[in-house]
Amino acid sequence: MKKLSLLIFVLLAKLTFAQFDINYFDKTSSLHLNGGTLKPSDELMSTDETYGLFANKGYQIGFDFNYIIKYGFGIGFNLEFDRLNFNKNKFLEYAGTTDAKIKGRYASTKYGLNIVENIPIVIDENNFTVNIFGEFNAGLRSFNIPSIDLYYNELQNKYVEVDYRNRSNTTGYIGYSGGIQVLFAEVFGLNVSYSVTLPSRHSIKYSVRMTDAFDNVEEAENYLNNSLDLSGLQFGIFFVFGKD
Repeated sequence: MKKLSLLIFVLLAKLTFAQFDINYFDKTSSLHLNGGTLKPSDELMSTDETYGLFANKGYQIGFDFNYIIKYGFGIGFNLEFDRLNFNKNKFLEYAGTTDAKIKGRYASTKYGLNIVENIPIVIDENNFTVNIFGEFNAGLRSFNIPSIDLYYNELQNKYVEVDYRNRSNTTGYIGYSGGIQVLFAEVFGLNVSYSVTLPSRHSIKYSVRMTDAFDNVEEAENYLNNSLDLSGLQFGIFFVFGKD
């Protein structure tokens, strides 16, 4: 108990002498590696046969590289991989199939530019710094659907097999993130943040191949029109380069 009290006293003492230093990260660069949970929008998660995409929660992995110009303001670029699970059971209830094969999940890869602002709080110079940051992102993203093969009884359906396949899809996106970073020895740090991909409605192309009991094949191109917004909690590590 005495050791804990002493630790709390030391931390409070350091916080007393903490100070803002808006120029702390000027002319430095940083590499960030993040990962965490991902929640799709209500429309993506919906099981409504009219507009729902039967998506479930998933995960994200991202990489950021930023350069701080002046007064904590910087620019950079990011690469992010988003994966959402597919609600197979609910979809099969809607499809009314006798058998099915579903491969893959909703997958999106983002390539974007960053605008970032930092508010560093120096707790212990050269050893321990807390940084509050916000980041705006904009760029391009791909969006892929799972591969779905549905099989039907020829007495109940005109087609005995219906196959859905992804087509190349590229759209724009904008988003933001914000959180807290803890930097040790001006080199290595940990961070936690919350990220959002803002709502934007896009058409997602896919192909349909239908085969009847006599092996006659019909093929068509179709699309889904939906809002592709996402949100998630991220945890990660980062490295700072060029700090004097």
